[in-house]
Amino acid sequence: MERIKCLILTVAIVALGIMHQGCATILGGKRNTLVFKDESIPVAQVFIDGKFIGNAPGRIKLHKGEIQHGSKLEIKADGYEKMEYLILRKQNPVYSVIDILIGGLPLAIDYLTGNIYRPFPRSFQYTLKKTQIITDDL
Repeated sequence: MERIKCLILTVAIVALGIMHQGCATILGGKRNTLVFKDESIPVAQVFIDGKFIGNAPGRIKLHKGEIQHGSKLEIKADGYEKMEYLILRKQNPVYSVIDILIGGLPLAIDYLTGNIYRPFPRSFQYTLKKTQIITDDL
């Protein structure tokens, strides 16, 4: 009988813990992935708000807090002009619908934690242009 009470209490605690988490918190994970596709050069450096985050092309995983609404993403390589992108954070509608279906509290939690937002864009197709070298003939 004690085992059954303990099992019921454990299940109840786990269920309450899950109910007090938003869908985006549970399903979204702790990181966002940015995808970079390019075929013009082998390697470029990627910066967000001046901080180096990794090399492109490829995938870069970032903690959710590293990308804010209005963050500036730069792709740089020696001998090439840099490219700049403005990253916005948009609400994920799938998480919103699921949160509403299971009750309003998970939606509020996802908003408060910021987990309901995803960076936009998340995929970058870029082509860096070679810098123009101007020489003066004397």
